[in-house]
Amino acid sequence: MTKVLKWVFGIVSFLIVATIIGLVIFISQFDLNEYKPQIEKIVYEQTGRKLSLNGDIEIKISLIPTVALNDAVFENAPWAKQKEMVSIKEADISLAILPLLDKEIEIGEINLIDPIINLAMNKDVIGNWVFEKPDEKNEDEKQDIKKDKKEEVNAASAPLLASFFAQKINIKNGIVNYADEKSNTKTSVVIKNFELEAEDNNDDIDLIFDVVFNKDEIIGTATGDSVNTILENKPYHIVFDTKAYGAVLKGQALLNDLMGDISFEGDLNLSSPKGNFDLPKTDFIGKVSGNLQKIKANISKLDFGGNVISGLINADISGKKPVIQGNIKSALIDLTKLQETQKTAYFELIATANAASFVPNESLDLSALNSVNAKIKADVQKLIINEDISISDVEATADLRDGVLSLNPLSFKAGGGVVSGYVTANANGNVMDINLGGKSIVAQDFIKSLDPSGTSNFGILEGGQTDINVVLKTSGATYPKLVENLNGQVLFVVEASRLRAGAMKYLKGNFISQLLSTLHIEAKDPKMSLNCAVVRADFKNGVATFPKGIVFDSKKMLIVGDGNINLKNDKIDVAIKPFNGNLTDTNIAQALSSLIKIGGTVSKPRIAVDTASVVKNVVGVAMTGPMYLGSQLLLDADPAPCYTALKGTVYSDMFDAPKGVKAGAQNAYQGTSDAVTDGIDAVTGVADAVVGGGANLVGGAAKGMFNMLTGNSSKKKK
Repeated sequence: MTKVLKWVFGIVSFLIVATIIGLVIFISQFDLNEYKPQIEKIVYEQTGRKLSLNGDIEIKISLIPTVALNDAVFENAPWAKQKEMVSIKEADISLAILPLLDKEIEIGEINLIDPIINLAMNKDVIGNWVFEKPDEKNEDEKQDIKKDKKEEVNAASAPLLASFFAQKINIKNGIVNYADEKSNTKTSVVIKNFELEAEDNNDDIDLIFDVVFNKDEIIGTATGDSVNTILENKPYHIVFDTKAYGAVLKGQALLNDLMGDISFEGDLNLSSPKGNFDLPKTDFIGKVSGNLQKIKANISKLDFGGNVISGLINADISGKKPVIQGNIKSALIDLTKLQETQKTAYFELIATANAASFVPNESLDLSALNSVNAKIKADVQKLIINEDISISDVEATADLRDGVLSLNPLSFKAGGGVVSGYVTANANGNVMDINLGGKSIVAQDFIKSLDPSGTSNFGILEGGQTDINVVLKTSGATYPKLVENLNGQVLFVVEASRLRAGAMKYLKGNFISQLLSTLHIEAKDPKMSLNCAVVRADFKNGVATFPKGIVFDSKKMLIVGDGNINLKNDKIDVAIKPFNGNLTDTNIAQALSSLIKIGGTVSKPRIAVDTASVVKNVVGVAMTGPMYLGSQLLLDADPAPCYTALKGTVYSDMFDAPKGVKAGAQNAYQGTSDAVTDGIDAVTGVADAVVGGGANLVGGAAKGMFNMLTGNSSKKKK
């Protein structure tokens, strides 16, 4: 019995092998090139488009018979701009052996090498992958395809696509181009590797891909529903895991109407590591829905370097320019988390007063503002700008339209006060406009380092209410041009306060702190009662002028600054008039009120004696007597310096003008000062030597007194 079974098994095996060998011999001698016209005809009858088999068709003999096509081109839809829908340099099509025994052809695997695939969607939202048989075409109807018939056309194409089913498709070094005629957009993707596999039409599809889009590699895997789900145009579910642009995107989506007007909805989880795009670690969790024209993103959590944002964003990408609308909010945004090594550029500028680094010789490109139209409303409960400054209740509407970005309205709370206004940037001419006003800002609450609690630094013990008004406008294609064309006004006004003198941590390195240190304010008055303080800067063509606009008015010390800073070359020319003592004391020590001048640059200021004022004082004394020096001291000790500084501004009524005797005395002394100034030229020809000698004599005495008071005497240096 065993021998009989062996014989039967041997005969069966022999017959199978013989059949396979015979089939292989038959296939090897079969010339498919003779059937190219028939193949092309069949394809045309089934699709209505021409297939051109320009190269030879070969049969590769192996355990799995494979048909090799060379140089094949498949015609595109008649409305498409590209002539070919598919062009293939080489294609290997493997055939299943067992179906061949029943005279059936079943494709096992298709390998495409260097294919170019042109996909397109016309204005009626019908893809070029939708086919019609020749006898189904009606030339009159084709000229007026209606959207309500689109589903019928798509359904008719399903059996045609089903006939091309293969268990596995591999693509190497391919290019896929997609054009949407309705939105007039084009996209190209380079396929390095693409593998699609399914056992049959009812089995789930597994996908592996490695493609390049805009020079960036995108790799990943996906699993979707079966081919029949696509062909029956049922909702299609897909799960994916993708790495792109240095980030990882995971999620699942439900696609609707794949054969027509595609729409989708899904859950996304995006994670981007720290440093990617020079940004902090970023995580996104949310729901996305829409179609090829409109997208809606419901953001559950956008964690941007520890800053969490949520909200709703809508994008319309159907036109030439995307339109974005949204509403976002956050409980806390901490900018220090975004820049761990240094403060933001703007506040670093304030901390160091380094204007030169703020005006690099580079172009300003605002062209990106023309790439999209958008309107986003933002609500941030707290915004930490740096270790010293934070603001709250930030509300802003960013409106970007036709290259013009407007933050209007813009409001926030700072130190208990409210700042509001608007900011605009216009890419059409690079024009910028800032208009902000703030009232009742408590400075020590706004800037932490001004709160003296537990420190020996300069601080505000009581008061500190500050008003600000910023109106600036500029234009230019480069940063230097922006500075050169800067016009407007900046005002800071501090009302009555009680201060504690000390090191100025926040203004470290600033020329103002250097000046105050030179005057030894902390040594003279460790606790000061401030009447008011003002900084007024009038900008015109890149020059900041301070028309008696720097005022520090305390009960024991008055400082008035007058001059300008040229932002175009960073040059300083500011005269500082400090005054201590009584108006009746007119000795040379009090002449310090006319002797201090700040020159150099903002980054490297020089504090020196104002020799021009010395000459004026000498001439004044020579012409009018000691009364002139007293007049200068009185003018420097303006009884209402903050009122004077704010003349002609929006805060002109904040402080009372001098009245009665003080107003008359000020005007009289001002007249004396002007007369001396006008008379200097008259005496220079007659008493040039006297004035020069007197200037040297008084200047030397003044310098000696100044050095003695400030601790910089020559004896000390020895």
